[in-house]
Amino acid sequence: MNKVSNQDAWENIFNDLKILDKIQNNGYYDISADEIKKRDGKESRLMTKIDHRENLPKIMADNQLSILAIKNGLYRIAKTDPFIDIEKEIQCQIQVIEKPNNIYSINPINIRSESEALDIAYITKILSKNFEEEINLTVRGRLRGDLNFQIKNIPYDIQGVQIEVDGGYEGLSSLHLIEAKMGYRSNINIRQLLYPELFWKNQTIASKKQIRSYLFLYQENIFRFIPFSYKNGLFSLQHNKEKAFQFKEDIFLNLFSITKPTRDFTNNKAPFPQADDFEKIHNILLKINQFGNPSKWEIMQDFDIKERQHDYYLNVLVWMNLCSIKNQIIILSKEGLQLAQAPFNQRIQEFVRIIFSNSICFKELKGDQTSFNDLKQRYGYQEITIKRRLQTIRAWIKYFKNFSTS
Repeated sequence: MNKVSNQDAWENIFNDLKILDKIQNNGYYDISADEIKKRDGKESRLMTKIDHRENLPKIMADNQLSILAIKNGLYRIAKTDPFIDIEKEIQCQIQVIEKPNNIYSINPINIRSESEALDIAYITKILSKNFEEEINLTVRGRLRGDLNFQIKNIPYDIQGVQIEVDGGYEGLSSLHLIEAKMGYRSNINIRQLLYPELFWKNQTIASKKQIRSYLFLYQENIFRFIPFSYKNGLFSLQHNKEKAFQFKEDIFLNLFSITKPTRDFTNNKAPFPQADDFEKIHNILLKINQFGNPSKWEIMQDFDIKERQHDYYLNVLVWMNLCSIKNQIIILSKEGLQLAQAPFNQRIQEFVRIIFSNSICFKELKGDQTSFNDLKQRYGYQEITIKRRLQTIRAWIKYFKNFSTS
């Protein structure tokens, strides 16, 4: 029974309960965890964890619907868009600061999780600089609470739903709440920012101090803070007020000095890559290491990648011999484990070494157009597929140019 995909399970639920008709008549439809599970045997937590617009099941996406928890075990489906778009390009000047020279238990240039990134930002006063006041860590973890709001006149009366705060820092004037992500996301569910803010605005501290919320992205070794705003039922990220910080660090990478490979370190039994965003590939590797032998679903639900592209991104790591996938479980290889635990600069250099040891990738780097025929002969792809695969390598070259000294 559990072999039914989430997409098909939602299709079955919508058809069985005539949810589209009920939303048309009533504006929304509330569904229980039991109703979700009893049809295809799937756990509601797996079916309703939708952190990004790309994670929406097709039947919801096609009908401009979303789903949010309103009680423990109860969810509201409505024609709303509870996602906030995020600009990829940093919208401010990056402040360069010195690395700490007295911290050894966390490596400031080898950050592998959201909590490590926040702890380093706290220790090095990056957070104080961002908040413009001295602060103390006072909130972290999960709690349950009540709150209410509306999206497009659809009411959400939240009762006892789990709320999670990655970091809450109290200063003299404000309580600053942070939602943290490793790497860029194109959008985020407001649940992750709005629920904590409204919860704390209902507490007694709100009569004494302001409650401020931020999206924090540890984006390619840059600490990026974007304020969140919720006023009069409207929510947004205030990119015009964002701040970004980076440790002073040299990356010794000369992309175009790479010589013709004598050994191929890629796995030619795996599909040739078709996943343009290497930053996501990089962060997927770190997330796999953080989870420890996770399922494909556990990893990919944390990224803004459509379900049909999940295998494309994971197969890149297989192609690089950094992991294997068995029975939907991802297992890092010895090389993958070592690389995930290496400093940022070393990871970038090793990615380059592996990728351009492949003769087709090397030819693309050098502008050798025979890569097209090589790809066709080796894999038998159709022309349109070959163009997509080569476009991926070109996108990667552009990515690595950001770190190259020449």
